[in-house]
Amino acid sequence: MAKLLMGVTSSISLQLLRGQLEYFSKQGYDIHLICSPSGEIDRMLPENITVHNVRMTREIAPFSDLLSLLRIIMIYLKVRPDITNVSTPKASLLCMIAAFLTRTPMRIYSVIGLRFETCTGKKRKLLHFIEKLVCKLSTTCLAVSSSLKEVLVEERLAPREKIHVLGSGSYNGLDLAEFQLDVVEVAHLKKQYSPDNRRKVIGYVGRLTKDKGIDDLVAAFTELSEEHENLKLLLVGDFEEGDMVSPLTEKRIEEHPDIIKTGFVPKTASYYRLMDVFILPTYREGFGNVILEAAAANVPVITTNVTGAKDAIIPNETGLLVEAGHVADMKKALMTLLEDTDLADKFSRNGRMRVGREFRSEIIWHQLDSVYRETEVDKQDVYEMEK
Repeated sequence: MAKLLMGVTSSISLQLLRGQLEYFSKQGYDIHLICSPSGEIDRMLPENITVHNVRMTREIAPFSDLLSLLRIIMIYLKVRPDITNVSTPKASLLCMIAAFLTRTPMRIYSVIGLRFETCTGKKRKLLHFIEKLVCKLSTTCLAVSSSLKEVLVEERLAPREKIHVLGSGSYNGLDLAEFQLDVVEVAHLKKQYSPDNRRKVIGYVGRLTKDKGIDDLVAAFTELSEEHENLKLLLVGDFEEGDMVSPLTEKRIEEHPDIIKTGFVPKTASYYRLMDVFILPTYREGFGNVILEAAAANVPVITTNVTGAKDAIIPNETGLLVEAGHVADMKKALMTLLEDTDLADKFSRNGRMRVGREFRSEIIWHQLDSVYRETEVDKQDVYEMEK
């Protein structure tokens, strides 16, 4: 039985792995997980997954990071995994260093986004160096989209032959059963968040940060709401201290009568059913999984022409693309889909069919299983290959 050790920074990231750990457990893998301690983990994972709690911070904290690294090294020495697959920035760095030092034969770095893309100066240089180090220490890089792979190559973070994309992209795919209409739950949510059926709902799901383009979205909605009285903005998510929106945006979100912020929601599938149009106005993504989720719920989508996000739609067939930061174009795209119901219906149908055809979880998991089995390397040969 192959030992598979996975690492994520926090339990929130486990939402991105829904169903995957159970699948690989049934395939016969002995699965271990490194994650920051959280009371939610026990109810989020099956009993046969061994969890190793290691406190990790999202931001750079040298002393704390060193202590976490030492703890992680001890876990690798104890478990002696055949394969490690790590993602999210801090867990990837610490786990990959530990995996390399303890001679883990197969070291997979799942690249789900590049934070340095929207940074400048010394911070960008530091984050770029960290990404290059993690890629260098890995034996395989899995990029979650084709455009992300191209950035990895262009930035000389890893050679093209070392980087793979599973199918058409995505980190975990989607379980379409989650997005079947739950009439009772949707009715409850409508009563709570959108009791006025006369209003059109613009929706967003995710972290409320600058990188996600929330400043632009709120600015666009504020202008639209002054021109059209029948609009509402539903933000399913919460603020994040590491990348805060502007004070003006925060004030508007908290005080605007037609902007609703739900806070963090563990299961978002039914929330899409409240939306007439979904938008992800991001400046960078690994892939943009929420776009697939909206499509699976039959909601027409808009996103930006940036790394990762643009892979999640086929322009003018399953959604609309706008340039990041272009508030005027964003407004135009939103009104196009809110007013042209035929076009919105076309995008909804095509988007859902594409999700079912290319992004079902089983498709992604099967290809990942092939990577695990086909790229196995004898322990004695690993360091010879890296010379």
